[in-house]
Amino acid sequence: MAPIIPICERAVLRLKRWPGLMPVAVLLAQPAVVAGASAASTLTMEQQRLGAYVEARMAESDGAVQNAARAYAQALRLDPASPDIASRAFRQAVLAGDRALALKAARALDAAGLSQPDSSVLLLIDAMARSKWKEASALLERIEQEGNFAFIVPFMQSWVSMKDGPYDPPVVPVDKPYAVFAVRYLEEQLLLQRLALGDGVGAADTFLQARARGTAFGPAQRDAMAARFAALGRADLARDLRGTMQPASTSCAAVSHDFTPQGGLSRLLARLALDLIGQGDPTATLSIARMASFADDTDDDVRLLVARAALVADLYAEARTEAEKAGPCSPAYLEAQSLRLRAMIASAEDAEAVAEARRIAGAGDAHTLRLLGDVLSQTKDHKGAVVAYTQARALMQDKDDPALLLQLAAALEQSGNWRDAKPLLEKVVERAPDSTAALNYLGYAMADRGEDLPRAIALLERANRIAPKEPAFIDSLGWALFKAGQPDKALPLIEGAVAAAPGNAEINEHLGDILWALGRRFDARAAWRAALVGLDADKGEDAVRMRINRKLDFGAEVPKPAS
Repeated sequence: MAPIIPICERAVLRLKRWPGLMPVAVLLAQPAVVAGASAASTLTMEQQRLGAYVEARMAESDGAVQNAARAYAQALRLDPASPDIASRAFRQAVLAGDRALALKAARALDAAGLSQPDSSVLLLIDAMARSKWKEASALLERIEQEGNFAFIVPFMQSWVSMKDGPYDPPVVPVDKPYAVFAVRYLEEQLLLQRLALGDGVGAADTFLQARARGTAFGPAQRDAMAARFAALGRADLARDLRGTMQPASTSCAAVSHDFTPQGGLSRLLARLALDLIGQGDPTATLSIARMASFADDTDDDVRLLVARAALVADLYAEARTEAEKAGPCSPAYLEAQSLRLRAMIASAEDAEAVAEARRIAGAGDAHTLRLLGDVLSQTKDHKGAVVAYTQARALMQDKDDPALLLQLAAALEQSGNWRDAKPLLEKVVERAPDSTAALNYLGYAMADRGEDLPRAIALLERANRIAPKEPAFIDSLGWALFKAGQPDKALPLIEGAVAAAPGNAEINEHLGDILWALGRRFDARAAWRAALVGLDADKGEDAVRMRINRKLDFGAEVPKPAS
């Protein structure tokens, strides 16, 4: 067989450079063409392989992961021995959530001796799904040698021992390079295993430790653990776990919850993705989240995670599709709806999103009204959001819930009603003194208006002590110092914030304003140009764009620090 990959690489390059050749790819991708008027001529196998590969590469380069996965499935079928196709098929299949194709590609890579770290994890998932525990143990040895996902090994060896015997609780070896990282997951894994074993006393003890350390569990996981604790005679912990979760409809049937090795692995990978989300390559985080969903495709918390990761990766259709999988009886339903509506807004379907949010809010409860308020805020209808949040507050037992008060205050401030927003923000800071979001919002809003700058700076310094590496908080503090007449102190802070978030339009605009005030006009204009690049053309930021352009043209509207 002649090698096709070099030919395909050149074909893709030509197609990308000369769009007029695009019909060639369409032609090559067809199973047959009509040759003249007399007979049908079937494409050669070489042409079919080339066509499928070119179509897949084009879809991949365009970020169309579903189309890329479908085309790579065809390419892999036609050329199963190609490691390049298997590797690319695996990567796109994972992003697209196509477990069957990902597993086929992982097996092809394994047969060629070219397994990738996450393809070994998928082979482990498959072995556990088939109850092949010896095979799973062998794969865990390989995963430890490969290194990237070695942190899962002590936990999964313990889960496998639960099935293959004798059971050994998880122990993180202190001499391993991943020990400091893996120990963060020990408590949760031990809790899940004790629930799986029916050890009510041990599970209760571990849960109380986890709660004391602030471990956050998703709604589906809380519901599953609550059901298990109730079955183990700990109704008090069941109530504690369900807390203020919206109760399921009476029409929803009770769901049994199993705690399995696959579920344990899913939670490990989900925790890793949560730790990484918003950092580095967003597609890498989405891949890990997808792998968590391959391990346990019944976990709605993982579906929420996949949807969030897809949103960060700008894969809005994938985010929406994943969020829609959580049904109305799921404890994660409202969060899933929130993500689905965010994906619609990100896809410029604002009117449709608002209409859908109003339909959901027809239930007339505080949860759905808050969801409506969120959507109205995201679509810049801040006055409408004030109404929705106010209605939600009236229905809540705790009418000064800090999270809702912050949402209401933000909507009031954004709608131009600072007089009513400020006392609500003050109440949030009083009730939740470590809320960095509230400290930053109140401090920045005061500083931007030139109000009580010493206190504004104190609030923002507190936010930065609690979360010292958050670019938005660093920018707020720098801006407050600038407004207080200290541009020299403000500049290094804003420069650091820009370095941490180079695409943030607001931070770049602040940098330009400070540089202008310091007389560095050329550098200021460079920063404002960077701010223009960071603006999103689809989010109604025309007024901001006009303001920055006026600064570029005339140096106009540059805020002045206090004298």
